[in-house]
Amino acid sequence: MWVCLSKLQGMLNALVFDFDGVIVDSEPLHYRAFVRVAKTLGFEMSWEQYLSEFVGYDDRDAFLAILRSVYGNAIPPDITARLPKLIKDKANAFESEVNQGIEAIPGSIELITELAGKMPIAIASGATQFDIRIILAKLGLDNVFDVTVTADDVEHSKPDPESYAKAVRLLAEKYPNQNITPQTALAIEDTAAGTCSARSAGLQVLGLTTTGSADLLCDAARVIPNLQGITIAQLHQWFA
Repeated sequence: MWVCLSKLQGMLNALVFDFDGVIVDSEPLHYRAFVRVAKTLGFEMSWEQYLSEFVGYDDRDAFLAILRSVYGNAIPPDITARLPKLIKDKANAFESEVNQGIEAIPGSIELITELAGKMPIAIASGATQFDIRIILAKLGLDNVFDVTVTADDVEHSKPDPESYAKAVRLLAEKYPNQNITPQTALAIEDTAAGTCSARSAGLQVLGLTTTGSADLLCDAARVIPNLQGITIAQLHQWFA
């Protein structure tokens, strides 16, 4: 049972974490997995292109963007029919990358460990349930989060607000006496698409420059390099 730090409307009482680039440094792994599968479509991309055009999307939308780059807006039906296999192949490639090693974002595990049992916490990510499950297991964070919203749980990926809106709603339903609303929840994000998603859902945003530069996170209330040294007390000072 967690101990409520604040039951007052307007005060910080829930945190929603993005996953890639916030909890783990997994974007390079996603990039390498996408590259391996995209080559079968005759498509190649640089790391810089991945960061500017694909980061923040879920796998389905990323592959649709890749297919549009190859075929234009008239994607052949037989190619569109390959989309589920492309996503599965990418998941297998990603698992292979994860098995070679994964690193947590500095300070993320410490902050999550401090929050667990003291404040409701959720994940709102464009990653799949599979991706998140295998990485949380490797980090020893199984069953720590109260709510997990993945690409498999929404119809529209970031920058659409659905992921964050659903995460806050599920937290509020799980803890009905805590007055959790978008205005009392904080999102932690590392991409422009994710920041737009959270802000559109009504959350404040703490931005991390783990994936891109600070100017891409201009809609965040505060931007820092990573979560090293960040505590509950510091978050209350900044956002309560």
